[in-house]
Parts: sequence; C-alpha cells; structure tokens
Amino acid sequence: MSKKELAKNLFIQGKSIKDICVLTGLSRQGIYFMKKDDFSKGIDWESLKLAALRDEKDLENKEAIFLNALIGEFERFLEAASENQLDIDTLEALNKYAKTYWAIKAPQKVDIKALNLQICKKTIDSIIELARENEMVCEWLSDNSDLIISKVLK
Repeated sequence: MSKKELAKNLFIQGKSIKDICVLTGLSRQGIYFMKKDDFSKGIDWESLKLAALRDEKDLENKEAIFLNALIGEFERFLEAASENQLDIDTLEALNKYAKTYWAIKAPQKVDIKALNLQICKKTIDSIIELARENEMVCEWLSDNSDLIISKVLK
C-alpha cells in the first residue's frame, strides 16, 4: 500500500492529520496536497470519512441503546403516573426522548451522495465476493475501488 493510500485510509478512519504525519512520515502539506489532488479526480476524502462514520451496524446498535433508554424512561413515567406522582422533570425528560426519537426516525434531509457512495461500495464488495476465485480481479478491484466509485458518482 502506498503512503498516499495509507494516509487516505487513516484519514477516513478518523485519525488526525498530526497522527497521519507521524504514522506515514509525510508532512502536513503533503497530506493536504494528496487530499486536494484526489478531490480534483473526484475522490472526496471528507465524504468517504463521513460515509465510514455512518456505518449501518453501528447506527443500529446506537438506535437500540437509545430505544432501550426511551422504553425505560417511559416505564418509569407510567409507574409515576400510576402513583399520581407526575412531576415536571419526568414529563420534560419523556418529551426530550420523544422529540429526539422522531428526529432520528424522520430526518429532514437525505444525503443522496452518501447513499450513492454506500451503494457503490456494496456493489464493489459484491463483485469482489463473486470474483473471489480470481485473485487478480479481486486485487484490481480492491486497488481501484476509489477510482471506480469516483467515476460512478460523476
């Protein structure tokens, strides 16, 4: 793997520029130049980083944790309501949970670019899976996945 690919992968993983400099031996200016050069070719490191942060499994886990907290808070509310101990703090907490839940479940905007990027990645992964028997094809797809994605998203 080239230093450029390593720097890009570390950036996508969320590493700081300082850490990337230490790990790759590249200068800050060199990393920013590579990032800008890729951007001019249609490869946006920032979008790739954002897409990596939006991993579906991670979001599902966070949603499950949130829903468990919401259900627990609602159960406490029902218990307090049955004992006629309705206080403002309980009602406000329940209201916050409900508003946050609906904000998560009904987002205002859909990031089309992120969705397209995710579909491209899944497509390439599926092709690699199908071509697993042909190591040269898999290696070429893996090495050129970012270029393929940038061409498809243009």
